[in-house]
Amino acid sequence: MMEDDILSKIVEVEKEIQERLEIEKNKAHEWLEKVKKDAEKELMTVEKELNESLNQALRDAKQHAEKKASEILLDAQTKAERLEKLSDEILKTVILKHIIRILPGKQYDSQDVKG
Repeated sequence: MMEDDILSKIVEVEKEIQERLEIEKNKAHEWLEKVKKDAEKELMTVEKELNESLNQALRDAKQHAEKKASEILLDAQTKAERLEKLSDEILKTVILKHIIRILPGKQYDSQDVKG
């Protein structure tokens, strides 16, 4: 009957090992679920931060573009106002000065161009 006793102890130990394996398996599963939830939470936080950063960058770029456009418009308006203030006599003088330079046969004519 000693063999029965040994066999019974072996079966008992195997059951205990199975129970412990099941407990460890459950612990590992719970740990993995916790790690997965933590990772998802961290990912959501990072994604939110990236979206906020992107939105801020877009706002900054828009503000910069609006400022630059304002500066360009102001500069164009200033130049247009200056041109409007020029008298016809001054404009004629400037135009004639440039026309004389491009007309062939004058003293400003390029030496390599036969005209």
